[in-house]
Amino acid sequence: MIEPAADDFAIECPVCRAGQSPRDICRRCGADLALFVRAVASRRTARRRLERAIMTGDPDATARLCSYLEWLGG
Repeated sequence: MIEPAADDFAIECPVCRAGQSPRDICRRCGADLALFVRAVASRRTARRRLERAIMTGDPDATARLCSYLEWLGG
C-alpha cells in the first residue's frame, strides 16, 4: 500500500477553525500548529498501521496501536 504524503490532508486550526493544508503557522490567526500537525499525521499513520495489523491478524500490534490511538485521542 502506498502511503499518502504528509500534506495530503486538510486540517482545521484548533484556535480559529480555519481550514487549511498542514502548515506550522495558521494562515488566518498565526497560531503555532507544528505540534498539532505532527499529532494529526501520527494519528493518520497509526490508523493505517492498525488497519494492516487487524487485516494480518497481529494481536500484539493491534493492542499496541489501539492504546496509542487512545492516548492520541483518536
